[in-house]
Amino acid sequence: MTCLQQIYRTTPLIITIALFYFSSCAYFNTFYNAQEYFENAEKQRLEKAGESIPPSAIDAYGKVIDKSQLVIDEYPESKYVEEALLLIGKSRFHRNEYRIAETVFKQYIESYADNIEQAEYWLALCKWKLGKSQPALDVLQSMLEKAADDDFISSIHLSIAEIYLDIDNPKSALEHLVLAAETNNDRNERGQIYYRIADLAYNSEDFDQALSANKEVVKNTTSKKRKEEANLQIVRIQRMLGNWDEVKDLIKSMLLDEIFKSIHGDLELELVKLYQMDNDLDAAITRLESIKEDYKNTKTSAEANFIHGEIALYDHWNLDDAKKYFGQVTREFRQSTFTSTANLRAKEITKYQESSAEIIVLEASIQQSTADIDSLNNDSLKTVKQQEINEQKESIANHLYNLGELEAFHFKRQDSSAVHFQRIVDNYPDSEYYPKALFVLYYIHFSGGKTEPSDLYSKRILDEVPSSEYADYLRKVLDLPIDPGSVQAILRQGELEWLINPTNALALYRNIIMKDSQSETAARAAYFLAYNYDHTFYEPDSALKYYSWLNENHGDSEQALSSRQRYEVLQQILSVAEEDTLVH
Repeated sequence: MTCLQQIYRTTPLIITIALFYFSSCAYFNTFYNAQEYFENAEKQRLEKAGESIPPSAIDAYGKVIDKSQLVIDEYPESKYVEEALLLIGKSRFHRNEYRIAETVFKQYIESYADNIEQAEYWLALCKWKLGKSQPALDVLQSMLEKAADDDFISSIHLSIAEIYLDIDNPKSALEHLVLAAETNNDRNERGQIYYRIADLAYNSEDFDQALSANKEVVKNTTSKKRKEEANLQIVRIQRMLGNWDEVKDLIKSMLLDEIFKSIHGDLELELVKLYQMDNDLDAAITRLESIKEDYKNTKTSAEANFIHGEIALYDHWNLDDAKKYFGQVTREFRQSTFTSTANLRAKEITKYQESSAEIIVLEASIQQSTADIDSLNNDSLKTVKQQEINEQKESIANHLYNLGELEAFHFKRQDSSAVHFQRIVDNYPDSEYYPKALFVLYYIHFSGGKTEPSDLYSKRILDEVPSSEYADYLRKVLDLPIDPGSVQAILRQGELEWLINPTNALALYRNIIMKDSQSETAARAAYFLAYNYDHTFYEPDSALKYYSWLNENHGDSEQALSSRQRYEVLQQILSVAEEDTLVH
């Protein structure tokens, strides 16, 4: 046999081996790629634990599904098929495809009866996501009793915690997160779990546990960001626990350490808060000025301006400075978490200043109009002039109420706010704001523990405005019989009548608006009328009438805000209909 013949005869065997080798490589590489994509997706998901899964992770899970399915379709006899099927199920689950994931795990159990623990675990999670929280908890709890592997036990505890968080049971969630951390052997994963524990404990105001958990984050996590966040949280907690001297020293040492450079701004703000708590406002302001200079156009300078605004408003009662600093928040960093509150405070201050200025103008106008009346001989003209004065007095009462409300409930000046409400009570007894002012004065004194003046105002409300919602409230508090003619009583009657005779009910709700238009009960009545004319009786004209009334008289109410979009839609619809009528 020639050498050539020998080569020829052995070649098929070589080719066969080569083909087998490359085939094995192909499905191994495909599966390896699927695993890599899965690990990458899991890393991203865990880093965002407790938050929504990043789009890049969702995309990676999609690639896992594609690669794993290729292994199953092209190489059904390979040893990787079983694991590929599990990867598909897990990836479907993390992509929120719970029904499909459930089918995959059931298929796995049918195909691999000897190794179903993992699939049963994931099936339980599918149950939870498909609205069966308690059955899922039952399955997972039973699995805990049988599980032997620490990491698997950790996963079960972690999943139980997630379910408890989902059904609003943070206490039980926290217990299982602690157990998940204690049984997890992966240092980085343990760090991530402790981060969750720290966050949950902090929000539950369990600062001791939050402190301990953050220390574990620092010890375990490999994430630089998580480590920084944990150290910063430790500082905040120590401040809240009153360890001021200790935390000052800690902050100052961290400010000298380049490791913490990225959170130096946050640490400086913590120093400011310590100065505030120590009532050292001069030191706080000095530090704020340096922060604003050193961290221009950042979230740090935005927060510094916000804090400066609060000091100017609450501590120094300097409205101009406060408005200036609040306005600067957006200019420094539009995406700041303080932007919306700062803008709101600036608007409130503007409203306060405008009301203060308008009162001065109106009082001068009333004084002039009163003098004009004395010089008039025409009774009709006197009547017109007096009507103008009455309207101006009502406007003053409105502005005084605005001042009092802002000071009492927005500017933390409840005691000083009483002077504005008292002016209404003393000078404008005919105003629609009179009952409100009496009630707020009662509330201010009652909440401040001043029994004698609060009793005085409660008696005046019951005697002078017995049919008001404020009198009804007091009767309920004092266990007195409800006045059948009050708006609250009419409301309850309307609610009962609605079940029997809707037409009569509508009349009762309209009566509430006529009887006490400025009350919160009237706002509820108007919304009820608008909504039911809109959605029950399909009378858009009547619906628009009450939506409009609600917006004009109670524009800032919850009812007006929730119905504003529908109000605007109805306006457009009726406007178009009117145009069509004119055309035809």
